[in-house]
Amino acid sequence: MTKSDEPVTIKKYANRRLYNTGTSTYVTLEDLASMVKAGEDFIVYDAKTGEDITRSVLAQIIFEQENKQGQNLLPINFLRQLIRFYGDSMQMLVPRYLEVSLESLAREQEKFRQQMAQAFGGTPLALEEQVRRNMETFERAFAMFTPFARRDGSPWHTEVSAFAGGFRPGDVVVNTFLYHLTPAAHLMDRGLALLGCTVVPTGPGNTEVQVKTILDLRATGYVGTPSFLMTILKHAEERGVGRLPVEVAQVGAEALPASLRRTFEEQYGILTRQSFGTADLGIVAYECREADGMHVIEDAILEICDPQTGAPLPVGEVGEIVCTVNHKTYPMIRFGTGDLSALTEAPCPCGRTSARMLGWRGRADEVTKVRGMFIHPRQADEIMARFPAVTRYQVVITRDGHQDALTFNVELGQGGDPVAIQAGMVAAIREVMKVRGEVRVVHSGTVAGGAKKIEDRRTWE
Repeated sequence: MTKSDEPVTIKKYANRRLYNTGTSTYVTLEDLASMVKAGEDFIVYDAKTGEDITRSVLAQIIFEQENKQGQNLLPINFLRQLIRFYGDSMQMLVPRYLEVSLESLAREQEKFRQQMAQAFGGTPLALEEQVRRNMETFERAFAMFTPFARRDGSPWHTEVSAFAGGFRPGDVVVNTFLYHLTPAAHLMDRGLALLGCTVVPTGPGNTEVQVKTILDLRATGYVGTPSFLMTILKHAEERGVGRLPVEVAQVGAEALPASLRRTFEEQYGILTRQSFGTADLGIVAYECREADGMHVIEDAILEICDPQTGAPLPVGEVGEIVCTVNHKTYPMIRFGTGDLSALTEAPCPCGRTSARMLGWRGRADEVTKVRGMFIHPRQADEIMARFPAVTRYQVVITRDGHQDALTFNVELGQGGDPVAIQAGMVAAIREVMKVRGEVRVVHSGTVAGGAKKIEDRRTWE
C-alpha cells in the first residue's frame, strides 16, 4: 500500500467485508491495523448509508488486539475508570487529554525506547527525564483543577518529610503509590524530585516486575505502604535473588507497627520512616531519624481536639487531628481529619524544636483505611443494596501477618443462595471499595443489632 496525503477510503458492506478503494481489494481488520502502524490514514464509510464509521472500526481493531495473547495495552483499572468518565462532568476533557498524552508519547517513541534500554542497563538519568516530561504533561492537562498556584512553591512539604526520613540527592526511588487520579504518588514524586532523587513510577501491584525494577535500576529508596514493601521483600526471598539494594523507605497510607519497622531495619537494613498528611493538607507531620513521634511542619498549626465538641485537648491526650495550613491559594482552617493522635512538646534528640505527633491512634468515626484505601460505611451500604437476600451485615478489618484483611460477615434471609451471594459480593467489594475482600455467611443473630457497620479489630504491636 502506498502512502498518500489524502486518507484512503474504506467501504464496509452489509456482509461485513471491508473494501479498500485505493487498491481495489478486500481487506481485513488486521490489514487496517497494519495501515495504522505504517502511518497510512483512512476513513471507513458504511457502503449503504454513507455514514462515517471510522471510530467504531478502530474500536474493533483495538478489541481484537487486546484479545491477542500478550498484547494487552489497556489495564483493567484504566478501562473501568474510562467507563466512569462517560456522563461525568469531566467527559469533555478526557478525549483531548488522552490525545495530548499519546501524541507526546508517539513523538518520543524511539527516543523513549533508547532511554528505557539505557535505564535498565544501569543508568536512570534518561528515565528520570522522561518521567519528568510525563509529569509536566499531566500537570498541564489538569492545571485547571489543582488548588495550588505556582507561587505556593511546594505546599505539600513532601520534600521535607523525605529528607528528614533519610532520602538524599542521587537516590533512585521506586514510587509504588497509585498514580491514577489519587494524589499520594504525585505529591511524593514532586518532593523527591526537588531533593534531586530519580523517581521510578512503578505504582502498586505486579510484585515480580517491582523486584526486577529494583534490581535492574539498583533502586536505593522505596515509597508506598509498609505492607507492600514487605510483600516485595518476601517475593525477592522466594526468588532467591539475594538482598535488595533498598536502603531507605518512606511509608504511609496505613499504620506502621513497631514490629514491622524492626523487621525492615534489623532484618533487611532499610531505614524506615513515616509521615502523616491528607490530600487537602499535604504533609503536616513527619518522622526524623530518631523515630520518636512525627514533627509538625513549621508553618502548620496542628491541634488535638475533642471529636464531639471540637475543643482543643491538653498535651498528651488522645483526640482528633485538626489542622490549619498556610496555603495562599487553598487555605485550610481547622480542617478535621477524622484521625486520632496525641501531641508531645518534649525535646527531640535530633534538635528540631517543633511539637511532635505521637503516631496514628485510629479514627474518630467508622471510616478507616485498608491497604491504603479509605473504606466508608456508605460503600458497604452500596454493596449490600445489590444483595437484598442479606438481612444483616458487618465489615470486619483484621491483620493477616503484615497485611490488612477485610471480611464481610453477612446473614441471609430465607432462600438466599450462599455460593452465588459470596461470589457476587467478592466482585462488588473489588469494584466499589477497590480492595480485595472475603465474604463469610454467618448464622442468624451473629451480627448484633445496632453493631457498627465497620469494626476495626487490628492491633499495632
